[in-house]
Amino acid sequence: MAPQSEIKPAMRLLAQFSLAILFPIFWMILQIIPLPFSSLANPIWSTASSALNEPSMPVRISLDPGATFRSLFLYLTILSLTVAMVIVGRDRRNAETIFLVLATVTTFMSLEMLLSRLESFAGMMPASSVNFIAIAALGTLINFAVVIMAIERHLTRRNSEASYRASLLFGLALGLIGLAVCLSAMKVFAPGNVFAATAVGFSAIIFVAVARRIELGAWISVLLFAAFSGVAATLIVPRFEYGPSAGIARFATSATAESLAMAKRAGSDLPWLGNGVGTFKSLTQIYRDFGSALVPEPPSTAVAVATEWGQPALVVLAGLTILLIVALLLGAVRRGRDSFFPSAAAAGVLVILGEAFCDSSLLNPTVQIIVAILIGLGVSQSVGRTPWSDDQITHSGHRS
Repeated sequence: MAPQSEIKPAMRLLAQFSLAILFPIFWMILQIIPLPFSSLANPIWSTASSALNEPSMPVRISLDPGATFRSLFLYLTILSLTVAMVIVGRDRRNAETIFLVLATVTTFMSLEMLLSRLESFAGMMPASSVNFIAIAALGTLINFAVVIMAIERHLTRRNSEASYRASLLFGLALGLIGLAVCLSAMKVFAPGNVFAATAVGFSAIIFVAVARRIELGAWISVLLFAAFSGVAATLIVPRFEYGPSAGIARFATSATAESLAMAKRAGSDLPWLGNGVGTFKSLTQIYRDFGSALVPEPPSTAVAVATEWGQPALVVLAGLTILLIVALLLGAVRRGRDSFFPSAAAAGVLVILGEAFCDSSLLNPTVQIIVAILIGLGVSQSVGRTPWSDDQITHSGHRS
């Protein structure tokens, strides 16, 4: 329903992320379709074929094609939301409104976490979970960006009228209150590794603001931030206590012993192309101990991806995520006065990438919706509306 003048630029923006968009679709379809040979298929199909004496039974990569098919449609739904945000967020006013809504939603959800600790609200508020911790981490970044947005808008307008002062005070109040609530929720519930990931996200937003102020080149800024992140990871990661499980599950220190043990057993028998997206619950019935309860969720998102998608796909997805972060950071440094949109998106994706190895929050649809909207806004505002938009003209004049 949007005019072609809005859709065509949005499609050009999305074209640079075509590999990241299409790879999950291709991989899930590959896991669903019957294969002409069984060397790449899940071993469970050959076992079932022998047990049922049906040699012509079709073999697949996914041990539960129905679950993988539903996961494909869930991905297409989240992708549709992201594309819609790229189109709608091209307008600055729409982007600001959606950004403020994101800040408000994450603040109220973080407040819900804090209220659940009070006896007066016992039974009225749901118990906190890792999903809310991820939202609180994203909320800290979004509210911090709202504060930067309010200050930037005030400095750009340079107007002393009461309406502009009221807009500044409203933005500062909303951002600072939200920042305080989200940080309080993280202080109470979040483990140290999530705090570290959020601190790196904060540094990304600050780094973009400083790089634009001192007029560093875009690629130089990204390389410097990559070096800073590498040094920070080298100093911070060894300080954390790892879980008893080996491999990527050792970062999930808050996971239960049953979940870690089940993930370790499933990982020892992991097919190269995975067991099928969305099949983790089915795997719990196969690899759990006799008589034990079902494991409700995997130790971390990374463990679930490695188990369902396969370890090669995990490496590819992590690489595509890093490329998305780089693209958003480049857009933020090159952008004019709306750089806080792509910088907040880059920081959010950076936090989610780190948290994917710590807990399973990214598997929750609520977190996925917030991340999809944040990425859509970041991509849509990574460039101006036209090659010579008012933002770029102002910024060029400032440089000259």
